[in-house]
Amino acid sequence: MKLFDAHCHLQDPRILNKAPKLISTSLDSGVLNFAVNGVSEKDWHLVKEMGDKYPCVIPCFGVHPWYVAERSPSWFSTLKKFFETTPSAAVGEIGLDKGSKGREIDFNDQIEVFRQQLELAKELKKPASVHCVRAFGDLLQIVKDIGPFPDGVILHSYLGSAEMVPEFAKSGAYFSLSGYIMPMKAQKAKKMLKAIPSERILLESDAPDALPNSELGSLFLVDEDPSLSQEFLAQGGSSASNVSVPSDNQSFSSRDASILPKDMLNHPANIHNVLDYVANLLEISREELAELSYRNAVQLFSYQVFIEKLKLHNMTERRCTDTSLRMSKSASSTELEVHVGSMPFTLDKELLASKSAKVAALLKENSNKDLSYLLQDIPADLETFELVARFCRGYDVQMSTENIVPLICLSFYLGMDENHSNNNLLSKAVTFFEQRVLPSWNEIIKALRVSEKFLQQTMQLGLFDACLQAMIAKASDSPRHLGEPIIISTNYGDTEDGDDSYRPNARRRLFAFDWKEDLTTLPLQLYEPIIYTMNQHEIPPEYISASIYQYAKKWIFSCNTEGEAMSIYKRKSQRNLIETLERLLPHGRELLPCTLLFEMLRCAIDLEASSACRNGFEIRIGKELDQAKVKDLLIPSQGYAKEMQYDIECIRRILKIFYGNYNSSDASGFITVAELIEEFLAEIAGDIDLMIDTFISLAEISMAAALGTKRNSDGIYRAIDIYLEKHAYLTEKEKEEVCRVLDFRKMSPEACEHAAKNERLPVRVVVQVLFMAQLQLRETLTKEVGGYDDKLGKEEEEEDEVRMEMEKMSIKVKGLEKDCYLMKKEITSGCNRQREKKGKVSMWKEMKRKLGCMSMDDFNCQVKKKKVHPKLGI
Repeated sequence: MKLFDAHCHLQDPRILNKAPKLISTSLDSGVLNFAVNGVSEKDWHLVKEMGDKYPCVIPCFGVHPWYVAERSPSWFSTLKKFFETTPSAAVGEIGLDKGSKGREIDFNDQIEVFRQQLELAKELKKPASVHCVRAFGDLLQIVKDIGPFPDGVILHSYLGSAEMVPEFAKSGAYFSLSGYIMPMKAQKAKKMLKAIPSERILLESDAPDALPNSELGSLFLVDEDPSLSQEFLAQGGSSASNVSVPSDNQSFSSRDASILPKDMLNHPANIHNVLDYVANLLEISREELAELSYRNAVQLFSYQVFIEKLKLHNMTERRCTDTSLRMSKSASSTELEVHVGSMPFTLDKELLASKSAKVAALLKENSNKDLSYLLQDIPADLETFELVARFCRGYDVQMSTENIVPLICLSFYLGMDENHSNNNLLSKAVTFFEQRVLPSWNEIIKALRVSEKFLQQTMQLGLFDACLQAMIAKASDSPRHLGEPIIISTNYGDTEDGDDSYRPNARRRLFAFDWKEDLTTLPLQLYEPIIYTMNQHEIPPEYISASIYQYAKKWIFSCNTEGEAMSIYKRKSQRNLIETLERLLPHGRELLPCTLLFEMLRCAIDLEASSACRNGFEIRIGKELDQAKVKDLLIPSQGYAKEMQYDIECIRRILKIFYGNYNSSDASGFITVAELIEEFLAEIAGDIDLMIDTFISLAEISMAAALGTKRNSDGIYRAIDIYLEKHAYLTEKEKEEVCRVLDFRKMSPEACEHAAKNERLPVRVVVQVLFMAQLQLRETLTKEVGGYDDKLGKEEEEEDEVRMEMEKMSIKVKGLEKDCYLMKKEITSGCNRQREKKGKVSMWKEMKRKLGCMSMDDFNCQVKKKKVHPKLGI
């Protein structure tokens, strides 16, 4: 059984003089390799010396967060020199700490130093060992910002939550477990361990710290440990034993048989106790976990220099005689040595032949020959072949999404199918693929990412087609698997950054449990057929367009640093990429914002893509040019002999496409583009190399767009004024030619006033402006006078009507006065006659009678006379 101590500090002053014996004892126990981590500039040379002296030691250099304040001004350059002189070194220990000791160090300084070292690890393509205490949220954000890390990030002594494991794993994190896991509640620890992918689990001792909470008799002790008294030592020995597991709600420390001193030193061989404890929680054998963690560590540290060092160590280390799946010095007659990459594997011939039809056939045909040269073209990597070897030896194979595609390819190549054996690897792998990978979008993307190395076999075996059909079905049901479409905002032109219109959901949490694997992470040779097929199956084009733009943003825009020289190979690769994306991009209006299309066009021009590619982007832009902004049109000219600062011909082609395809009855689009070109003219008018013909051509197009509208010519005039100012050398005739496009009739009074005083304009133009201004003034006065006359005529008509009405009213009033006079006279004469002659009814009385009034002495109407109450006698 082999173990790999993924993190320790053998250079620590407390055990430095004991390091040789600690290493020797650990090697005897099966711990074959040690990743020794430095913590500050002061101990880097010790780590380097230890790595040079012991082939089993992998040196790691870094600044621990506790020692950030002690770093020198030149610490980073010193760190780089150590990596230059020690190619086998990894990065570590680095990290963030908000614990009791970490709070003493400025956290902003911790972040700055940590980011520098993490970026260096990614640049050097080396794994980095990370320390984190109560700062997992900050750590995750930084890892996401800088990552992903294909070469790995080791979260040493991981004690974070189970929910954070998938988030870190996506960025390439490995999870290293030490004795610090034992005080955790068993239920919480088990949940966290179950969340860790099997291919990302590591074991460490973190010696001389992280002493496992085990019984004293199960521990390896450090000689002359000052914390141990003679009486205490009498209680136990140094032999390893099995570790029991507490109940789910009980921590391990509460079950200790003895209370260990708080400052007791940890021996690196005590990684066995960690192995036993973790294996029991995971409910697997300690042998299986040992092999799994060892394989993961070897793969993690398998950069070329380390591989050579590992070979040297295994050839010279005779203490480790454990039967191994690889690195055997020689093969017996019953063994077969196979080289996978640069690593040799030794397997029993008959055992392999019982599972592999290919090996069985080779043995039959070449029974007395070395078969190594016949198996040189094995389509597998180190990890995949180890899985096959495990299967041949009768062990359970830990299948995962990341290893299933290469496992199927290798088992098919070796003929490990049902025709050769009922218990065959190919059937098991295909079943896993169908049941675990194909039903899930995320798992399909993960599997396809790995299949890039085995693309030919993946295509031949139909694995890619199976993935493709499953993806089409899922995208048809829910196009959001491709990502959110990019919405074109109505106030899009008001934003400074065109990409601002595409914003992630503000309610999105740090841990998005509905997170989808991104299709854009796939290589082009896989992405192209997927998108092409989705176009054929009529997946909504707005989702496909958004995915294509995000792919360009990830693989082209973010990879091109301004001012950085690009290699010929990279330039050719990106040219092929942008041409492919243009072919895949659906045609249609408003699938992508115009600004983003211009960004892709500029990229195509810069990469010298084919004319078909550039024309494709120009056509798409032309269909929605009314959504563009002035800065979109500022496409720099290309080539060494630039005639102009901007590519005017490209804009002219786009304008022609716009006018040729505009079929709306609403003229607002024409007006918007006319305004856009006017602003564009004003922007480029300052280009000293802008030719007169080109300027006039663009101005004429803008004026033509404004025909039939009430737009004035002030924008064209402003552009002409700027052009004449920057091109003062023009002759009078040339200036007149430039001004020929100006429609003086549509100039506002303010513009006419400015032009009349503008010394840059030709005299003839000024005269024309003054003449047109005079005509406009005359027309204005004529309209005003005519309007006054009309108003005056209307007022006179109204006065006549009022006069006639007044006359009619006057006649009526006179008639009424006459009637009133006659009635008064009649009343007076009637009264006199009554006194003279009673009983004679006058005309007035007769009239009152007809009106319903009684004839009384006081001539009062009956209805107005008060009623007399009989009892009152009134």
